[in-house]
Parts: sequence; C-alpha cells; structure tokens
Amino acid sequence: MTRYAPLLTLGAVAALGGALLAVDVLSDPGQAPPPAPAAAAAPAPAPAAEPVAVVPDPPAVAESVWAGRSSGNEVTVAIAVKDGRAVAYVCDGEQVEAWLEGTLTGSALALGGADGAVLTGTVDATVALGSVTAGGGTWPFAAKVVQAPDGLYDGRANVDGVATRIGWISVDGTVTGGARAAGEVVDAPVLDPAAPDAVVLDGAPVAVTVVDGASEGVVR
Repeated sequence: MTRYAPLLTLGAVAALGGALLAVDVLSDPGQAPPPAPAAAAAPAPAPAAEPVAVVPDPPAVAESVWAGRSSGNEVTVAIAVKDGRAVAYVCDGEQVEAWLEGTLTGSALALGGADGAVLTGTVDATVALGSVTAGGGTWPFAAKVVQAPDGLYDGRANVDGVATRIGWISVDGTVTGGARAAGEVVDAPVLDPAAPDAVVLDGAPVAVTVVDGASEGVVR
C-alpha cells in the first residue's frame, strides 16, 4: 500500500492546482474572454450611374413647305419647317381657320394652336401625311412639297382699329383663305400670289408675308 502513496499524492496535487487555476481565471475581472470574430464589412455602394442626356433626333428635312388637302377635301393644309421649327395653317374658306406652331423631330410633326387645334404627322423630302384638328373637326390629310407661287401666306391688317390676321394656302394655283378679327372668323380678301402687295381688306392695306420655313415669329 505504501508503494501507491506517492502517486496518489501527485494526483491530488495536480487536481488541486487545476481547481485553483480555474478559480483564479473566473475571479479575475481584468481577464476578458477572447474577442468575438469581427463582422464582415458591408460592401461599398456601387457608384451612381452618370445621367445620360437625351438628344432629340435631328429633323428629317432642314427646310421645306408642304401644301395639300384633307382626304375628303374638307380643309386645306400647309406646313412650313426650318431647322426643327414648324408652322402650319388650316382653313376651309368659310368657318374653319387656325394657325399652329410646333416642332419637327426626326420625321415627326407635333403642332398645336388656339381653341384645341392640333396637327400631327410625318414628313419626308416629298410628302407630309397626318391628321389635323381645327374648328371642331378632325381630318386626315396629305400634302406635297410646293414651290412659289404655291405655298403659305400670312397677312396682317388694321381695319378700323381692329387687328386682323389672314392666312392663304395656294395649291396647284388654287388659293383658299381665312381671316380672324377680334376672335371671330371673317371672310378673307382675295390674294393673287403674283401680286401680294395689292391685297386690301375693307379699304385697309394688308401686309403679306410668304411663310417659307425661314420666316420667324409668324405665329402669335
């Protein structure tokens, strides 16, 4: 029995030492537990995309004048464009009469005027096709490129102190016109495209301008 006494004593000493070490670790407030693994860093946000400027399509035709009629011959239509700017006139020689202005973007026309007048369509180097709304009606139309003396004419007169605006469209030598004074549609005087300076309305001279696409400020 005395042969196992030293072994028992060493075991007891080892057990006691382990217990004291555990107590020492638990009782020492300065000894912090091992740090937790750091959380993975969030990925950096992707850089914002640069804004892309929208560039409108250049006009299909730089400068031209088209004139024609609605499919049922109800109204006459003329359109003049220059560098993307568009001016149009529609009339029936009686009660329908409207000036419109807008743009030609690519081959697409978009114009508007007073009292809900609207013209939309497409053009190329020879024809313009579309739809026009004016005077309470809407009509499809077709117009061809024209050269002087055919085309679109704008007239201004002062009759007894009342400003009057007149429009004429000449197609294949036939002239159709309309006029408006104090907001009312009135009869247009006769225009001879060969002598535009001779136009008179109720005794007042009329200043006539050819709207050829190069004209500026013809719509007011």
